[in-house]
Amino acid sequence: MISVKVYEVGPRDGLQSLGYTVDTETKRQLIQSLYDAGIETVEETSFVHPKLVPNMADAEKVFTGKGSALVLNKRGYERAKAAGVEKFNIVLSPCETFNMKNMNARHDELVLRYRTFMLNVPKENVRVYISMAFGSPYSGLTSDNQIIKCIRDAKMFGDTVVFADTVGCADRLQIGTWADYAHKEGLNVALHLHHKGDESNPLSMIRAGIFSGITEFDTSIGGLGGCPFVEDSGANLATETLVRHLKAWGVHCDVDEDKLQQALKITRKIKSGATA
Repeated sequence: MISVKVYEVGPRDGLQSLGYTVDTETKRQLIQSLYDAGIETVEETSFVHPKLVPNMADAEKVFTGKGSALVLNKRGYERAKAAGVEKFNIVLSPCETFNMKNMNARHDELVLRYRTFMLNVPKENVRVYISMAFGSPYSGLTSDNQIIKCIRDAKMFGDTVVFADTVGCADRLQIGTWADYAHKEGLNVALHLHHKGDESNPLSMIRAGIFSGITEFDTSIGGLGGCPFVEDSGANLATETLVRHLKAWGVHCDVDEDKLQQALKITRKIKSGATA
């Protein structure tokens, strides 16, 4: 039986774009409920400027000591280390407009920035996101040369590259080709998929990913989230949707559907704004 890993991003990627603030205790309850359901790794928070992403202002209080966190610069990394973070996510993109909007630096500048603080982190503890991996409304389709450059730059820092379909435009051929390039570089591969109201497309991309040897997939409980720095980026694929389909396809994951209900209950409360 094929076995895959569900990588939960709801507490960070799911909450970051909300127009209201979720209290710290509710975030911690959500994170614990996800672990209780059998999810091994949760992206719990990000150490970014609180004025830019207000819902991440309490990152030190939210982090439980178990999961991962996003960092984009040395200051964020130092805060994360002080909070006990050992597993990190960082971001690159072949789209320079996205890099400037999201990180205020071009691709090569980002690589140099990460080199100042990430090289001493064990690579097995780092996932490198390639955002806009399959195309961008700003720069169009991603070329093979662009993605190969991103993969090789990512290899400096981590052992896993995450191809992020930031605006929901991935296709099966690209997924297979990009995965092949990364595997040839000795990297693990994960997918992070968005959609605009119809989860059938990202589910189809998941199947393509499985057939391409990808065994790790990002999801967000309740479908929370999207990228706040890209207009109309769509929602994340819901964790409960992926788990349900994996079981129907005969693909093993360690997530308990019944225990996910507690996480969904908290998510519905968050969506209603009751915790603001």
